[in-house]
Amino acid sequence: MQFEPAPDDASPDRKERILDFLARHGGAAQPAQRADQDPLGCRGWTETYAADGYTLRCDWSRAGSHEEMQFSELPPHARESHTNE
Repeated sequence: MQFEPAPDDASPDRKERILDFLARHGGAAQPAQRADQDPLGCRGWTETYAADGYTLRCDWSRAGSHEEMQFSELPPHARESHTNE
């Protein structure tokens, strides 16, 4: 399945947030990322995984020209509850 990028996916702010997250949590894990979106490309999420088990999750949505992103840092035990989405 082809995914549209999240809103502002290539923005310097988003990249900086990911780099800061990985620097604070020991670098990237393997696999480093996952993503999903609804069939219409109106909402979805991306996750970046750190070596220490933390997850940076970005829930995003778009409606017309309005785009919104919400970031959450999840501790290792919370990641397991999101892997079945």
